[in-house]
Order: sequence, then C-alpha cells, then structure tokens
Amino acid sequence: MPEVSSPLASLIEIDLLPPRLQDLRALADKWALSAGFSPLEAGQILAAVDEALVNIHLHSYGGRQGKVLMDIRKTAQELIFQFTDHGKPFDPNQGTGRKPGEIGEGGWGTLIMHHAFPRIERHQIGGENILLLARPLPVHKGGV
Repeated sequence: MPEVSSPLASLIEIDLLPPRLQDLRALADKWALSAGFSPLEAGQILAAVDEALVNIHLHSYGGRQGKVLMDIRKTAQELIFQFTDHGKPFDPNQGTGRKPGEIGEGGWGTLIMHHAFPRIERHQIGGENILLLARPLPVHKGGV
C-alpha cells in the first residue's frame, strides 16, 4: 500500500511511564484528526491507543519502565498505529477479553481496541512484541 505523506511526526520512541503517555496521546489525536476522522471518532481512536499503551506498560513491562516505539502511518486506505516493545509477550489465552454488555473485571481494553480498530494484529519477532492497530480512513460526502 502506498503511504500518504504527512507533516506530523510519525515515529517516536520513549521510555513508557505514565507521565510520558501524554506525548503519545497528543500525537495520536493529531494524526486521527488530520486523517479526517471526526472528533468523536478521534476520541475512539485515542481511547484505543491509550489502552494499548497502558497494556504495554502494565502487562508487557509489569508496571516498570520500558521502551516503546510508536510508528504511525497513513496509507490510501487506513490509519495505522504500530507499537513495538521488548517486554513480556502477550498471551491471548491469559486475557479476560470482554464482549459488549458482559459484566466483570478486566478485559475491557481488547473490547475498546476492537471498537476503534477493525484490524488488530500481534506478532513476536526476535524478542520484539509488535501490536498493529488499523482503521479504514473515513469516507466523506462526495467520495473524498
């Protein structure tokens, strides 16, 4: 897929700690709005990105400091967020994923991410955990 250029920063690597999350949130919000999503849709995207970052901090790094690389790109069809970390791999069998309307503790992050991003991929390559979140670009009236 050809990528569409953007004046926004698209690659940032930081030590993932709660105070540093604000920088990544702000960048994700700017990308969502610049890609043409409404403020409501950008809010959904931001909530999912925030959930992904918190999950990396809590589950991959056990609440300790660890590096995360956030790569954002826009193709002709999708807005894509890719997160890479070097922490503990995600085990989908250990998750408590929820379904809409289900009651219980935990597992809401996956539901939030799936609500905002129809395409979610997880990979482990050479000690790296890669989480990809992709959402089709909005179609505006007039087909633009």
